[in-house]
Amino acid sequence: MKLGIIRGYSAADFDYVKKNELEFIEVCCNFDPDIENFLKNKDSIKENIKRTGIPIQSVGRWNMDCNIGGKIDSERFEFLASLLDAAIEVGAPNFVCGCNYASEATLYRNYTAAIELFGRLLERAGGRTNICVYNCDWENFVHSDAQWKVVLGELPELKIKFDASHSFGRRSDYLAELSDWGDRIGHMHVKGAVRAGSRGVDDPPAGMDALRWSEIFAILYSRGYTGGLSIEPHSSAWRADIPRGEKGILFARDFIRRFLVD
Repeated sequence: MKLGIIRGYSAADFDYVKKNELEFIEVCCNFDPDIENFLKNKDSIKENIKRTGIPIQSVGRWNMDCNIGGKIDSERFEFLASLLDAAIEVGAPNFVCGCNYASEATLYRNYTAAIELFGRLLERAGGRTNICVYNCDWENFVHSDAQWKVVLGELPELKIKFDASHSFGRRSDYLAELSDWGDRIGHMHVKGAVRAGSRGVDDPPAGMDALRWSEIFAILYSRGYTGGLSIEPHSSAWRADIPRGEKGILFARDFIRRFLVD
């Protein structure tokens, strides 16, 4: 397994990752301008990969709305697919996205739309990169066991970007999900989670939280996972612009390294 971080893609970001002995960058595009900026910067990204030896492990789009009324909108799909093409161009082995739920359509139509969306992305990728559905529910309903049985059952090449903190937040059995779907995991996020009673409290650095990391890694090894582990600085209490944020990243890095034995 390789340990990296969700980060930007400027020269300074590549230098930061190399200096702190992490192994890759993951790029997350949450809004339309993020895709436009990534497309504009493809050449400089490739130059920085060559300069530093730090690869882009994953590129993804959260908060996408291709599913309109239970059908895939062709213009929105092509915009998403342009990011997929760019991810392939910079050598990313994973492309991550979700499928939004159209409330005006039936459950059946939403499922057929999701299968169409991921099927078209798989066809576009042509085996050059993994297509992974994220298990966050931000503009994505294909995030749990029940939906995976339908959509991944229909698309055997589709993989999962798994983040135990999301399952924990939904009070799902994240260890059971990871065990049952371990052979379909294409990429992992590393983010802590803490709950007090019924309330989510924070998403602190991994190792300062309630997730059972030793069991997570035992399952990953048992399922033969060899992919990326991407540190996700997410908490407002550990922002990157305050000294504690930098310390939190290094804390998570050192904590997770304890489990990397290969």
